[in-house]
Amino acid sequence: MFVAMTAASMVVWFHEKEVTFALGVTGGAAFSAGAALALYVWLYVQRSAGWHTSMVLGGVFELLVAVVTVAAFRLPEGGHSLGGLKFDRAALRSALMTRDLWVYGIALLGGYGAYFTTSQLFSQYVTTDRHFDPSAGGLLSALILLAGIPGSVLGGHLADRSTNLRMFVVGPLVTVAALLALIPVAPNILLWPLGIGIGFFLIFGFAAWLAVPSRVSNIRAEHIGSATGLMLTLAAIGGFFIPIIFGHLVPHTSYGAGWVFLAVVSAALALVGLKGGNPVTVGSP
Repeated sequence: MFVAMTAASMVVWFHEKEVTFALGVTGGAAFSAGAALALYVWLYVQRSAGWHTSMVLGGVFELLVAVVTVAAFRLPEGGHSLGGLKFDRAALRSALMTRDLWVYGIALLGGYGAYFTTSQLFSQYVTTDRHFDPSAGGLLSALILLAGIPGSVLGGHLADRSTNLRMFVVGPLVTVAALLALIPVAPNILLWPLGIGIGFFLIFGFAAWLAVPSRVSNIRAEHIGSATGLMLTLAAIGGFFIPIIFGHLVPHTSYGAGWVFLAVVSAALALVGLKGGNPVTVGSP
């Protein structure tokens, strides 16, 4: 819900500016930084303060963020749609039935599931199968997430200057699939650039993906949140089922088979994105 409404806010604020870059900063870079903070930095808080106290501190932190957001957020001039409009069921139905939302949502389904799986389980793989030190394994997983910060900013900046938004979505996903396929055969030293590359390229294309409702489908501002929510829901299907399949596949075969599975499903679904549309003009005036 939060990501969908953040995307809607950025579209209204930056519809005449570099909207894909703005989405890259908020939807990609901030997402990656928050994930890295929650999954790795917060472990030290938990170990020093205990489970219950660390949960309370996390809740307090989120409440402070909410208070600051409410106090600081302003509607852009003329951006009354962010303040609320009369609900129009027909317009919402029309937005959600837009073909490109479904095409691009399905295209990310495999890549998102693979990214989620890799960020969670890569450290376990390198420590158990590749005999990395646990601290090195944890650092590598953190770098997978942190690599998304420059990836998202750069991807959003470049995508704003191109009308071929489709390739900014499909290209990085296919690249991620290729990197996943190399994991089983790569020597240990190359697992570092492979992991970092997966984090970089997946989020590199995320800004362009978030820009589809506004730049490709021309969804009205008041329905951008719903349109983005539909795409996120489709991607979340991959985030739920693909790690489960991976978790059942690896014990009965090997980690190598698991990485190849992630590569195949990421590439196959990414190619669905080739059926998606492109914007008529670049994102910046």
